[in-house]
Amino acid sequence: MMRFVLLGVVASLALLASGGCPAEAPAETPDPEKMTPRASAPEAADVGETVGLTARLDDDVDPASVSYVWFQTFGREVELLGADTADASFVAPSLGVDQTLSFRVDVITSDGTIYSDTVTVTVAADPDHGLDDSVVDDKSGEDDPFPQVRLVTNMGTITVTLNREAAPLTVNNFLRYVDDGFYDGTIFHRVIADFVVQGGGFDEELEEKETRSPIRNEADNGLKNHRATIAMARTTEYDSATSQFYINLVDNDSLDYTTAGTGYAVFGRVTAGMDMVDEIAAVETGTQNGMSDVPVTNVVLQRVDRVVGLSVDS
Repeated sequence: MMRFVLLGVVASLALLASGGCPAEAPAETPDPEKMTPRASAPEAADVGETVGLTARLDDDVDPASVSYVWFQTFGREVELLGADTADASFVAPSLGVDQTLSFRVDVITSDGTIYSDTVTVTVAADPDHGLDDSVVDDKSGEDDPFPQVRLVTNMGTITVTLNREAAPLTVNNFLRYVDDGFYDGTIFHRVIADFVVQGGGFDEELEEKETRSPIRNEADNGLKNHRATIAMARTTEYDSATSQFYINLVDNDSLDYTTAGTGYAVFGRVTAGMDMVDEIAAVETGTQNGMSDVPVTNVVLQRVDRVVGLSVDS
C-alpha cells in the first residue's frame, strides 16, 4: 500500500512537472463592435428641459458585466445625473446664445478595457437669459433712465452716469452691487495706459470676491467703447459678466460689438473726474499673485454709492 501511495505521489509530481494539468481556456476576446456603446440623445433642447442621454450595447452583452461613466466634453457645464449608469440626464441650462453641448460615455469591461461613444445636444438660447427676477431697490427711481453713481477712491472721486435706456440689465446689475456695498474696499486691479482701468472684483489682498450669477451681454446696445465710457469686463465666454467693470482711456473700437458675437457691454460714461481716471492710468504697475498690470500701490474704491440730485454734464 505504501508503495502504491508513493508511486501515486511521484506520478502526480511528474504530471505537474511535465505540465500535464489541464490549462484554463483563454478568455474570449470581446467583439469591439458589440462592446462599443451606441450613445443617443435629443438633437435639441430648450432651457429647463430634462435631457436624457442613453447608451446601448449589443443584445449579446450582459449589462452586469460592464460599468458606465458619462462625461461632458464641451459647452456650458451641466450637472449630469446618473453619470454612472447607461441612462444619464441633465437639465438644459439658460444660455444667451444657442450652444452645442458634447458628451462622452465610456463602457468599461471587467478587465479595464474601455469602449466609448459621443453625442451632442444643441441647447437653444433662453430669451430671458440673465434676467434677474428680484427687484432692484432703486433709490433714485426705477424710471430714472440715467442714474448716477459716485466712485470715491483713495486718489479722488469719479462720477459715472449710467444709461438704463440702452443697457437696462447691465445697469440694474451694477446698481445691485452698488446698493449692497459690494464695491466698497475693492481695488482697480488692472491698469493699462492707453487702454483701460479695471476694477470691481478683488479686495486689497488681491482676493477675488464672490459674485452673483453672470448676466446676459448687452454689447449689442449701440453704445461704443469710446474714451470715458464704462463697460462690463468678462471672461472669454460671451455671457459671463458679473461685477467687474472697466473705464476706457481711449477709443477702443476692438472692444465693440460685432455681428460675429463679440464685444463688451458699455452701460454709461464718466461725467466727472475723468482727470482722476487719467491719474490712475499713470500709476506704476507690476505683477502680483500671477496677475499683470496690477498697481504697485493699491488704488482703492473706498466707497461706491448712488448720487441723487447731482447735476452733471452728459
